[in-house]
Amino acid sequence: MRLLESYRGYVTTDDYAGYNALALRPGGERLACMAHARRKFVEAQKVWSRGKTGRADIALTMINKLYG
Repeated sequence: MRLLESYRGYVTTDDYAGYNALALRPGGERLACMAHARRKFVEAQKVWSRGKTGRADIALTMINKLYG
């Protein structure tokens, strides 16, 4: 908190609850990282039948567009 006390803007973090205080500060906005969610879709994609498009493929396409 001391490191960012004068910072105003966005901070991208994972879902660790220790970062919740960042969102409570005036001028601070906490953004969630999609890396953890994306990882689960990649795992689901690996067990899906080859040659078939599943929900994991659709989710990964959307996440790729978001980060593109």
